[in-house]
Amino acid sequence: MLLITDNYSLSAGGAENYFFELKKRLEAEPTLAIFSLGFGEKPSHSPTTLILKKIQSNIKRLLWQIVFHPLVYFRIRQFIKAVQPDVIHLHNVKQYTFTLFLALRHYRVIQTIHDYGAVCPTAHNIHRDLRPCATGWRRACFWQHQVKFNRIIYLAQTCVHVLTQYLQKKFVQLCFAPSPELVTYLTHHQFSQPHYIPPFKKNLGLPQFNLIEPNHFFFAGQLGAHKGIFQLVKEFAQAYQSRPFLKLTIAGEGASKGKLKKLIHALKMQKNIHLIGWQPCLNDYYQRACAVIFPSVWMEAFGLIMMDSMLQGRPVIGSNRGSPTWLIEEGVTGLIFDPSEVGSLAKKIIWLADHPETIKPFGLAGYAKIQKLIDNETTIQQIITHYQNIAAH
Repeated sequence: MLLITDNYSLSAGGAENYFFELKKRLEAEPTLAIFSLGFGEKPSHSPTTLILKKIQSNIKRLLWQIVFHPLVYFRIRQFIKAVQPDVIHLHNVKQYTFTLFLALRHYRVIQTIHDYGAVCPTAHNIHRDLRPCATGWRRACFWQHQVKFNRIIYLAQTCVHVLTQYLQKKFVQLCFAPSPELVTYLTHHQFSQPHYIPPFKKNLGLPQFNLIEPNHFFFAGQLGAHKGIFQLVKEFAQAYQSRPFLKLTIAGEGASKGKLKKLIHALKMQKNIHLIGWQPCLNDYYQRACAVIFPSVWMEAFGLIMMDSMLQGRPVIGSNRGSPTWLIEEGVTGLIFDPSEVGSLAKKIIWLADHPETIKPFGLAGYAKIQKLIDNETTIQQIITHYQNIAAH
């Protein structure tokens, strides 16, 4: 089996963490030989792994997604011929996309679709009014999806999207998606055999509640506008006006960190909102939090932070788009808010702060839900069975 990702880095994000967790679990299977290929900061080559230099510039990366690169093609093709995989399992493909797919010709290919980029050029799958698109990108709502880029970049991104979708449908025999909702979108867009395959959950033991600080909220994730961080800070500042004892810890890095700092200072919230950067382990922060806020304005395919929060026994306050509406049961495992409605998140923060007695029952219900939804051994066996079925045809 050959696993391929476009960002060979553990600290990159949820899709990359899933890639390495899958790799580790497959390598533990005695009947499988696992190889990997990706793009990273430092090129390297071993008998089992090929890492090519990734493109850092967004403009160059966009260009090379649609233009053939003979040297990259040769390196990939040479490695594939050397390892002779029965099945190739793709993940994200935003580096040398056209070249990569051409190198995979004549091989059996499965792909895990990690986000809504498969059905929307911006991967957000929301309209300008910040409401989710019910169908995925199409001609009727073409300009409504332009929420991230200027017109020129958006048109270029759309060209890349159309080509990538064509290549996926032509060369990929089977698709995995981490949520039933994304499977529905992929089916609507005629992807090949979309299947729901959940991510792997961590084995953390039973939730603990003795360290909770009742008015301490927590966010973890990429510091990008699509993650709703600006709305989070503004809404938290609004809640603070009537509940000045509230505290918020924000863990993560990203392109918007500088702007976020300026906003916190402008709102005079430095004493109550703390940026702690990227953290290799979040357990201590979960333990102290009364709830985790998941404020994404884009469509989340799954949201590993939500799962981790629920495994820690912490309620989640999540936005009403993508997987939060599937994982979070309003008033049972957490609370749902509308990011397009000013004050919606602030009301939920205030409500939970005013009802600390709900933290433990919400947390226990969330923990039970994840235990019911996801079984790691079942998941890995489902994946291996799909490998075997594809290899046999």
